[in-house]
Amino acid sequence: MLNRFKNKLVKFFFRVTKYLIFHHDYQAEHYRKGMEWFTSFLGYPKNRMEYLPFDIEGLPAEFAIPNTLTNTRVMLYLHGGGYAMGSIKSHRAMVTRIALAMGSKVLSIDYRLAPENTFPAAVEDAVKAYNYLRSEGYAAKEIIIAGDSAGGGLTVCTLLRLKEIGVDLPLAGVCLSPWMDLEGSDPRIKEKQAEDPFIDLESIQIWGKRYAPNDLHNPLASPKYGNLTGLCPLLIQVGTSEILYFDSLTLKANCERDGVPYVFEEYPEMIHVFQTFGGFLREADEAIQHISTFISRTAETTIPVNKQYEIN
Repeated sequence: MLNRFKNKLVKFFFRVTKYLIFHHDYQAEHYRKGMEWFTSFLGYPKNRMEYLPFDIEGLPAEFAIPNTLTNTRVMLYLHGGGYAMGSIKSHRAMVTRIALAMGSKVLSIDYRLAPENTFPAAVEDAVKAYNYLRSEGYAAKEIIIAGDSAGGGLTVCTLLRLKEIGVDLPLAGVCLSPWMDLEGSDPRIKEKQAEDPFIDLESIQIWGKRYAPNDLHNPLASPKYGNLTGLCPLLIQVGTSEILYFDSLTLKANCERDGVPYVFEEYPEMIHVFQTFGGFLREADEAIQHISTFISRTAETTIPVNKQYEIN
């Protein structure tokens, strides 16, 4: 009962925020400041981590390292934010909780943002970070690529690009509410508009054009159009109260079509990237633990197609 109230409180906060301060004609910098301000209030156990900022040939990066490592794996985390906002800092709380659950290092990057840097800038930066990990001695099967929202779509795009250039693929990919279609062309989206407290179809279309104005159907921008054959196992997590719910269904269907092993988890009444609220929402903590479980099981065995874990 208490958790249900907490979820309603989160939704109420976003509805009020959208009503009071959100406008489609704001510049990207305004959105960036808003995200940094909001995420600065998220609590996380800093005392159990070490953070090492550095750069990869000019690309800002940071290792989040748990005080106790239980394996040699590393996750490359690609933040969300419509390709126009978000940063290492804005996602540090969620990255910290994922790293602690995994017992692994997590590498976050500040990939170049739109509209100053349009497609394929983000993909190029993600590939650069992956190649950096390989150059540091990590085997492909020790690496996981993960991301939320735009970063979830970028995770799939990065895997497609690595396959395209003939690079060994990582152990697995983790997609949290992935943005698969920059145009928001699925007609079912309107069914979810009333349930989503913050994101709307107009925003999707605006941000998509800002990132890839001339490449909306390019599979490395809108992975909905990509051939996933040969990709590593994917974990897909999504809430049912979000406008991008159908993007996750699209990724699930494309995995089935192309024979890609996957685990699909939907969380009833949860909003977009609800994992952000780890430590507050029970479902967020469960989802983060499921990320760790998925990675461990993938490392130990083969994830069969259409395998789904129970959500208790």
